[in-house]
Amino acid sequence: MADEDSFEMVTNEPKTESHQDMEAVNQSSDDSSSEDEDHRDEETEAKLSELGKQISQNPYVYDNHTERIKLLREMGDLQRLRDAREEMARCFPLTEELWLDWLHDEIPLVAGEEERKKVEELFEKAFKDYQSVPIWLEYVQFAIGRMGDVDGVSSVRDAFERALTAVGIHVSQGANIWEAYREFENALSAGLMPEPGAVVSKEQEEAFAVQNQRVVSLFKRQLAVPLLHMENTLQEYKEWLGQDSVDKETQAIFDKSNKVLEEVQPFEDRLLATKPPNVDVYQEYIDYELKSGNPVRVQCIFERALKDNCLVADLWLQYTKYLDKLKIKQQIKSAYERAVRNCPWSSQLWVNYLLAMERQNTSFAKMKELADKAMSVGFTQSSDYLAVWVQYLDYLRRCIKWNEGHEEELETFRLTAEAAANMMFENYGKDGDPEAILLRTWAFIEAKFCKNQEKAREIWNQIMQSGHGAEAGLWLEYYRLERTFGDNKHCRRILQRALNSVTDWPESITKAYINFEREEGDLEQYDTAVAKCEAQMERINERRAKAAEKEAALQTANKKDSANKKTGKKQKMDLKGENQILDSHNPTDAQTVNKNKRKLEVSDNGPTEHVMSRVSQNDADEPKKKKLKEGDQTEHKQNQADREGRVHGESVQHDPSKDNITAFLSNLDFSVEEDKIREFFQKCGEITSIRLARNYKGRSKGFGYIEFTDSNSVLKALKLDREFIDGRPVFVSRCEDRRLARPTPQFKYPTRLEKSKLFIKGLPFTITKEDLETIFGEHGTIKEIRMVTYRNGSPKGIAYVEYDNETNAAQAVLKTDGLKIEDHVISVAISNPPERKTPLATRLETPGLRVASLGSGKKETEFRGKARTQVSLLPRAVRQQQKQMAAPPPQVSTIQSEDLSSSEPQVKKETAMSNDDFRKLLNN
Repeated sequence: MADEDSFEMVTNEPKTESHQDMEAVNQSSDDSSSEDEDHRDEETEAKLSELGKQISQNPYVYDNHTERIKLLREMGDLQRLRDAREEMARCFPLTEELWLDWLHDEIPLVAGEEERKKVEELFEKAFKDYQSVPIWLEYVQFAIGRMGDVDGVSSVRDAFERALTAVGIHVSQGANIWEAYREFENALSAGLMPEPGAVVSKEQEEAFAVQNQRVVSLFKRQLAVPLLHMENTLQEYKEWLGQDSVDKETQAIFDKSNKVLEEVQPFEDRLLATKPPNVDVYQEYIDYELKSGNPVRVQCIFERALKDNCLVADLWLQYTKYLDKLKIKQQIKSAYERAVRNCPWSSQLWVNYLLAMERQNTSFAKMKELADKAMSVGFTQSSDYLAVWVQYLDYLRRCIKWNEGHEEELETFRLTAEAAANMMFENYGKDGDPEAILLRTWAFIEAKFCKNQEKAREIWNQIMQSGHGAEAGLWLEYYRLERTFGDNKHCRRILQRALNSVTDWPESITKAYINFEREEGDLEQYDTAVAKCEAQMERINERRAKAAEKEAALQTANKKDSANKKTGKKQKMDLKGENQILDSHNPTDAQTVNKNKRKLEVSDNGPTEHVMSRVSQNDADEPKKKKLKEGDQTEHKQNQADREGRVHGESVQHDPSKDNITAFLSNLDFSVEEDKIREFFQKCGEITSIRLARNYKGRSKGFGYIEFTDSNSVLKALKLDREFIDGRPVFVSRCEDRRLARPTPQFKYPTRLEKSKLFIKGLPFTITKEDLETIFGEHGTIKEIRMVTYRNGSPKGIAYVEYDNETNAAQAVLKTDGLKIEDHVISVAISNPPERKTPLATRLETPGLRVASLGSGKKETEFRGKARTQVSLLPRAVRQQQKQMAAPPPQVSTIQSEDLSSSEPQVKKETAMSNDDFRKLLNN
């Protein structure tokens, strides 16, 4: 361009057409690249916005944080990058790589004391996460940058000493810190060397000697630590001294540490040969160091193991348990803080953390804050919440000083116990606290310390009413509590209630009841107890006998069913083989030969079971037989035999004790088998068994049980409720005794005005969720799309679309209401469902309520018309005769027409015919 401009100036001629085209091309190229760059920036900003929303909704998704940091680092947006890193550091400990990237970005920007302090704070945070030699090297390098300060040298030495204390005994990498320290001191020694020919003062000689002694001291200190390649360090020391050997003391120190190195060398070699996670190797290494008994070395190997296996809760439990024994307060607190940041899902770590802080006499406010933090991490199992609740209640109980004023502490304990019990029962039912330990603890406190036996009885009644009434162990504990702190009247009442309720171990209750009356009651009360116990045991034994008979009959029926299936299958295969042979020789005569063969098929004792079953059929079954193939008839007969042995088909056995790890499936397609269900639910966790209810033909009834190895998998499976398997929504629910379930089930979806959700109707049945996302996604960010279907999975033409805010939803209504999709004009409105069970008249009178039918369910009208299933009671013969009279054939004889003409009054007369007339007519 510069040449063209100069050419224009010299010649003073206008640009040629080719020159203009070239400029246009260059300008277009620049614009295109600029547009591409803007487009990439827009995509990046969109990704960042989406990641920000996801993090705000759930900040404990690790990958979202790392992805956002990566994008911001590529953009070079320093302030937003800092904010993103700080937000991630609040939720997670950062890895060595993340900390180094952060430090490398911040250190070059240090221009003053304020920036330097911020970087030093970053280093301190990094030290708390993991033990990292590279980060400590960065720290000492950063400290060397302050050499110009008045106390610069002492600051650097302090930094090196901190680093040596933290990672100086790291067998494989600790030598890096020692060598950097010696290089620093050697550099200082070189600075004290006098110039050639200069006169050295006494002060200079003393300073040089002191500096050399520091270097010698560093060599000796390093040789006393077992580090890899320590023989090279010894050789370097000899060269520095200019000698072939070292003094005996140094040699002895080296030999001792080298012997330790030889013992740990196999562990180090195995660690170098394997890649993380190498928990097994570290565990053996830890066991060895624990036997050696050197606390510094034990902590070092624990820190190394946790750096490579930070998500292994067992390692953190071992480490914190070891520190608890050392009783070093600051280290204990720091270790537990790091442990729960790395493994927040481990309830045992939180329990031990609470205990450790209680041992350090931590204030009540901080203990409560710690317990609240533990409850907010989102455990996956009810047992984890229960463990934390129990530990916190124990702490609150120990806070009560019964010999002093304790009203406030006691009230806190009561409120916490009640809240904990309610929370566990509301979220997990009986399985939340299967042994009722929370309420039992509360009842014991009320009875023993508060002398409030009425409150204790109230709590125990609550325990029994929450699903524990059949458990003998809890009734006996209730009885013992009453026996210790109550009276005989209530003891007798408890035992009588238990006698009629317990099913798992009634013998223990009868024994306790009789012993109680033997010790406390009179003869009449004793006789009454014996009579009641004997009568109850007689009823229980009868029930047990019936159950055993039923189980035996079921097993016999299953065995018979299995044998019948095998026999029927074999007969079917034999018959199929015979048909193939006959068809191959004379296809025309095959059916006749087979028919004759079946009639003549006999054994020494007469016809076989197969032939007899065919002979016993009624003649009325002949048309059906003709419709069946030869092979299908065998299966048909076998199914009839199956029906004689069982009415409903295969029985599905379920153990109620496994309700917490079992989900109930319903609305399954009859063709869906176990393999398909296993494939669908395998993402929830390990599956133990799948048991489908089947009919007498072995076909699925559309419901059954799926059993997992833990209750966490059940919670994940419940989230798949209404998801589709082979085009049909499967209903997933808890496996529980409906008699104990809460009497008023809650509707799954909101029944109130939702300003950020749209209700759409009139959709084509062929539309998909992806299509809706494309159409409505243009007007804002969509949180969820729900397609309403029938039980069989067929669409109703209705959907709900939820936006992230009300503004986008309102905008979408304006833009999409009345939109034509294919041949359908859709209706879009803000979701405002009518209250459930609201009468139709009320809905019609109330403006704004949605009353249109959703395509299923009962249609509410003001009057009842003729039902589709209503049956005419007029006899069929009369209806046929009336039909013939109403529509005579086109060609009839004179006699027929006369009969028809005379039948007109006859029809009128028939309307008043008696039952006897009808009987005669039907007999004719």
